[in-house]
Amino acid sequence: MKIKNLKINGFGKINNKEIEFCEGINIISGKNESGKTTLLKFITSMFYGTSRNKNGKIISDFERYKPWGKDEYSGRLEYELDDGKKYEIYREFKKKSPVLYDEDRNDITKEYKIETTRGNLFFLEQTGVQEENFFASCTTEQENIRMSDNTKNSLIQKLGNMVSTGNENTSYRIAMDRLNRKQTTEIGNNRTSGRPLNIVEEELKKYENKKLQLEQYKDEKYRVDNKKESIQTEIYDNNLILDLLRSQKVNLEKIAVEEEKIKIFNNDLEKEKRNKENLINKINSTEEEKNSKYKSSKLRYIICVISIIIISIISIMVKNVILLSLNILPIILLTAIGLRDNKKKKQIKSKNKKIHQEKAILESELDKIENSIKDKEQELKEKKELIINNNKENEKNIKKQFEGELGAEIIEDILSTKYEKIVEFIDEKEREQAKIKVKEKTIEVDNAQIVKKLDELVEIDEKIEELTEKKEGLIRLDNIYNLIKEELENSFQEIKNNITPEFINELKNIIKIATKGKYENVYLDSENNILIETENGQYMPIYMLSTGTIDLIYLALRISATKEISKEKMPIILDESFAYYDNERMEESLKYLGSLIDRQIIIFTCSNREREILEKDQIKYNYIEL
Repeated sequence: MKIKNLKINGFGKINNKEIEFCEGINIISGKNESGKTTLLKFITSMFYGTSRNKNGKIISDFERYKPWGKDEYSGRLEYELDDGKKYEIYREFKKKSPVLYDEDRNDITKEYKIETTRGNLFFLEQTGVQEENFFASCTTEQENIRMSDNTKNSLIQKLGNMVSTGNENTSYRIAMDRLNRKQTTEIGNNRTSGRPLNIVEEELKKYENKKLQLEQYKDEKYRVDNKKESIQTEIYDNNLILDLLRSQKVNLEKIAVEEEKIKIFNNDLEKEKRNKENLINKINSTEEEKNSKYKSSKLRYIICVISIIIISIISIMVKNVILLSLNILPIILLTAIGLRDNKKKKQIKSKNKKIHQEKAILESELDKIENSIKDKEQELKEKKELIINNNKENEKNIKKQFEGELGAEIIEDILSTKYEKIVEFIDEKEREQAKIKVKEKTIEVDNAQIVKKLDELVEIDEKIEELTEKKEGLIRLDNIYNLIKEELENSFQEIKNNITPEFINELKNIIKIATKGKYENVYLDSENNILIETENGQYMPIYMLSTGTIDLIYLALRISATKEISKEKMPIILDESFAYYDNERMEESLKYLGSLIDRQIIIFTCSNREREILEKDQIKYNYIEL
């Protein structure tokens, strides 16, 4: 694959910039801060887009390269794949997906998969290269080279990683050591102490011992619950009897009240009866008084007449006129009596009339009283019947209320008990109930203590469950680590059987070129150390070579590794990669790059050393100045 040309409308500090690339080496020269890194970011952003996520940075790449004071944030890039097909990308960076054209300028954007997060995946489908792999293999930044230049051992480690695993940043031995350390740190085993698994097992043992001590309270709780149930049953039964006694007490009190009302009513009736007798006596007395007065006057009158008759008879018999004159007195008396009787009769008649009137009044009152007595006697009878009926109804309701709860005999006994005894029974039952409740309170206190212990047991069970789950999780994690290590071992063996031989052969060719044929045979020992066979048959560690030679071997092997990530011969982009090289090491590296006729090389630099060496060695290149 080769980048043909590009046009930047607006990206970072670069505006309206067009660049043509060629095959082979392309030198992009510019002073520091001239936009070389921006141009490199533009190329990769055209292929993969610009992330709006910060990913640990202060600002996102989208915001970092957004042009200031300008709406245009876009560009175009034309490239050619190894099969000769040409494509052109136009991307507005404010939009998620670009527009992709074929060499006839047909829009073929929709022919490729589009994801919500990553946008159009045309470049991944065409080359098979993920964005992170593109940066890891196809580009080399200045910071990585500085590290390798300053640390020879780091370079050798990267070479060993690449040969043994196919990736410069992946070491089987380091990975396995890290896994073992991480497994020991995060889990532990029966030979360690103070590790998570050891801590969990110790805590489990401690809580299980506590659980054994508290298990006895389950039986105690059962015993107390039975006792409490028995007490509550007794309290309930007593309450029923008390309710029955109180209901009957209320019933009897109501009856007593009604009977008291009847007694008062009966007293009133008796009082009326006495009033009736008094009236009758009064009427009789009046009648007697009337008859007595009349008889008294008539008797005197008769006596006087008899006296006159007797005197007259005696006078005639004795023929004594003088004696006859004695009749004058009876006559006078009779006349006086007559006069008096007439007067008296008039008085008596008047009085009798008055007595008659009074009698009539008294008799009228007597009738009223008799009617009232009759009505009250009927009312009294009805009241008594009502009390009897109410008592029967109340007792019926009481029986209905308590039947099924208490025995019929108990109910009948209580209903047939007198009021005084009911009161005594209530007092007795209340005292008995108070004693039972004291027992209940004692049981509740005991139960509270047991419940507290059982709550602690529940907490311990939960803790044991939590620790068991934690232990099982650690065991699962331990199994996962073992599986990972097993897979890592299998993968490493597969790499050793498939990829490592290819890299060893590639490394042999590179070392032969880098050492000008002095060394040809290369081996990898069990610790993944690279050994070089000397002319006399001895094996020499690769670190015995010069740093410059190792640099060249590393660069060449890294370029060779790009074969593993894509079927395309991907461009190699070097950003200030030779800034810390001396001229001899740079010349060797540029000669090697110049020999790669099937690769496009893009070198970003701020010096003229690369141009001078290329011109000196007559290596063709394309020069671009920013």
